[in-house]
Amino acid sequence: MVSRYRMALLQCMDLLCILVALGIVGVLAIEPELSVFDDYTGASLFTIFFYMLFFYILDAYSVGVEDFRDSVVRVLLAGVLAIISSATSSYVFDHWRFDRASTGLLFVLSMCFCLGWRLFYYRNTDKLTFQMRVLLVGVDRAGKVRQLLAEGLPTARIIGYVGEPDMDPDAGPCLGAPYDVLNIARDRRATTILLLPDAPIDDDIAHDLLEAKLRGRMVVDIRSFYEHVVQRLPISQINDEWLLQTEGFSLNTRGSLRRLKRAFDVLISLVLLVPAAPIMALTALLIRLESPGPVIYRQDRVGLHEREFTVYKFRSMRTDAEKDGAVWASANDSRVTRVGKFIRKVRIDELPQIWNILKGDMSFIGPRPERMAFVSKLKEHIPYYSLRHTVKPGLTGWAQVCYPYGASEEDSRRKLEYDLYYVKNMSILLDIHIIFKTVGVVLFPKGAR
Repeated sequence: MVSRYRMALLQCMDLLCILVALGIVGVLAIEPELSVFDDYTGASLFTIFFYMLFFYILDAYSVGVEDFRDSVVRVLLAGVLAIISSATSSYVFDHWRFDRASTGLLFVLSMCFCLGWRLFYYRNTDKLTFQMRVLLVGVDRAGKVRQLLAEGLPTARIIGYVGEPDMDPDAGPCLGAPYDVLNIARDRRATTILLLPDAPIDDDIAHDLLEAKLRGRMVVDIRSFYEHVVQRLPISQINDEWLLQTEGFSLNTRGSLRRLKRAFDVLISLVLLVPAAPIMALTALLIRLESPGPVIYRQDRVGLHEREFTVYKFRSMRTDAEKDGAVWASANDSRVTRVGKFIRKVRIDELPQIWNILKGDMSFIGPRPERMAFVSKLKEHIPYYSLRHTVKPGLTGWAQVCYPYGASEEDSRRKLEYDLYYVKNMSILLDIHIIFKTVGVVLFPKGAR
């Protein structure tokens, strides 16, 4: 997952590339007496908007995280969709569209520039990547903190901690007492000071930490830091007290947000039904032709406040798939039919759940509903698992667009961290953000089974 700050920087790079491409097109392909930005304002704005929109939707900013070939495919597909959309949108305005030669040149230049800086980045990742030097204040669960940073911010380096000497090797070296944190941070060139749950902070230490923050160092609680940078809540670090005092979880305390979300769910579901209807009809026909049995699969799932409801999906497995009881789906699952494999990959099997949304059992955005057999087991082993049931389950969600399909207890733990982030930060803007990312996941399927 790319942090929001890094993504903003990479988006600025693409914006600059598109502006440069527009400028070159204005010199080479536009009449000398005309300006690409003044006389073709509409066409330029449409171009910028759709290029940036499809780069965002197709998640073209995992630079250095995924294989370069995947980035090339994402950028090229985004460019094709953008040029088609901008040309279509500006077609009704005679003076707001580029001619074919200008459009083709703009596409070639934009792709060359946007892929060019990505190639440069891949070849110089070590030189261009900023290394965060982290100093821990406290030692409790420091090993978990090291693991969290390795997963979410692999370039970060923990230089040690201040606090009582500890025998846990995962905590790193003890660099001194908490009262000397300011000097230690300066001498060790720490860029970030992370406060662990057991950080021994009194008034004097708090004053020193404030001074360090005013001098440009990041001083932040590990839970808040991880939430805002990695965009999930670290289960190993949170507790009841922090959850009680932290901001968020406003859906259950703000009736206006709850009503607005319900209206949003109904509106999106009705709009989605129009393009989904012929796809659903064709899917039903293909399922019926391939294997005997019902087209729609009904299953009890756990919803709001752990009440069970019946969820509807297109059947993607053989009718005897669970003759021996409920089991997780696995990679290359032999129970999945050929049609089922495809509709799972592109999420078509979930479309009948539009009916669940209109009924009010589900929301368009929310944690995915699980079966009671799995929920009962996961509640025993994963802290705060029940919190995901304080909101309605969703057709898609933050965990679904950020983490591949999970088929184990550890996967469920990780997805819960994303679900808790969503429950805590729920808003209509976040829902719209998830919808855009869902489109990208459908176009580039990740981990569907």
